[in-house]
Amino acid sequence: MKFYVTGRSDNYPKVQDAFERIKGAGHEVTFEWTTLPMAKPYEENQEKASEYAQMGIDGVIEADVYIIFVHKDGNGVYTEFGAALASQAIQGKPIIYAVGESEKRTAMFNYHPDIVWKDSLDEVLIDCIE
Repeated sequence: MKFYVTGRSDNYPKVQDAFERIKGAGHEVTFEWTTLPMAKPYEENQEKASEYAQMGIDGVIEADVYIIFVHKDGNGVYTEFGAALASQAIQGKPIIYAVGESEKRTAMFNYHPDIVWKDSLDEVLIDCIE
């Protein structure tokens, strides 16, 4: 299976752990964005930001499973989240998992019926890998 995993920069350790566990189970990560150098500030790194944005959307569309570590905010994360919802509506994939506590469900689209909420990455991986 192909996985896309995202979260705000303060969730990097969770995302990197997910990448390692997914690859360790013999699956593919469509875009390992945490390995790239930061593009912020975006207005000073427009070419790099454009490239990363395209790679992110392509990674979402290629994925069979999309995992988001939710946070109360995060513009980029929610852009990818929207792409995952659109891809699910158009092509029936990826399966969308959101990981986090209920108080972090601050956006209306967190309540979309295609989202499967889990308390931990372990619960997602049990559904998908084991």
